[in-house]
Amino acid sequence: MIKSIRKATDEEWDSIVDTAGSAIYFQTREWFDIWADYAGFESDARLICFDDGKKVLLPLTHVNLLKGLIKVNFLAPKGMGGFVTNDELIADEKRELFDILRKIKILYCAVNPYDTLTNEFGGFNGEDFTQVLDLAQGFEPIFKNWSKGHYSAAKKGMREGINVELAVTESDWKSYFAIYQDTLARWGNKATNTLKWHLFEIMYARNSRKIKLWLAKYQGQVISGALCFYYNKHVAYWHSATSQRFFKKLNASHVLQYRIIKDACENGFLLYDFLPSGGIEGVIDFKNGFSPQRIPVHVYMSPFMKTADAMRKRLRTNAIYKSLMKNTGF
Repeated sequence: MIKSIRKATDEEWDSIVDTAGSAIYFQTREWFDIWADYAGFESDARLICFDDGKKVLLPLTHVNLLKGLIKVNFLAPKGMGGFVTNDELIADEKRELFDILRKIKILYCAVNPYDTLTNEFGGFNGEDFTQVLDLAQGFEPIFKNWSKGHYSAAKKGMREGINVELAVTESDWKSYFAIYQDTLARWGNKATNTLKWHLFEIMYARNSRKIKLWLAKYQGQVISGALCFYYNKHVAYWHSATSQRFFKKLNASHVLQYRIIKDACENGFLLYDFLPSGGIEGVIDFKNGFSPQRIPVHVYMSPFMKTADAMRKRLRTNAIYKSLMKNTGF
């Protein structure tokens, strides 16, 4: 039986997540803090203690809308989340945990697909998927398994002189953001959300070993980039952009993936996660060319959240909606 539920300290949060093998970057305090700084999300991580001494962390955050009249909860802002524990729970303890989720009135959660505990929750009402490479086999077998087009594009791009390096300076990050703005112009109304420079500025200022911005350069000019997060043995490919001028002329995206995946293999990471693609077929097809495994991502939306999400999809281009959700990434 649950003995207590209280706010987790920073030390408890870090300790549990750092020692849980299935935890990913989107469940770390660092990720929650970034979104607190960027969009005013308020972290509400809870430590759930059972009477037999077992402990479970629930990393939770919320954003206040309409001057606090509406509180929208997320298990991870712009990522995948869920419960985190190092203890083996019995069925009754799991049921008690899942009842906590059901009692949150406005909640959205895309579940960490590597978390066996939260994925046992029986109330899922949505489904997505991610595309993942198993890096344990080493880079060469992975590269040889790419589609013929992707394999040739990477080789050709390197022959044409595209090189890849990590962003180091703020100027590097600003160059990437300029390309991102170029990408948004190319996507037009198909873009699902718009991120402001302040988010990238926050990430750069953290100087975190968990955050790496990779840049592809051609003749000294940044033409493409990819933002990845590193945690445990998991690499998450979260954001990318390519200059419109070079989008179809060079193969920068393929060279980027070659370099990032090779680096992950060489540094002992076991999973390269392309992450869900929002149902955008062109993005899904691009990722498919690397021959990843498709893994289900269970989604839970509380009844009120499900209704709100349907409205969000209809209002995404509405000026009032954009004003209310400014800088949140939603």
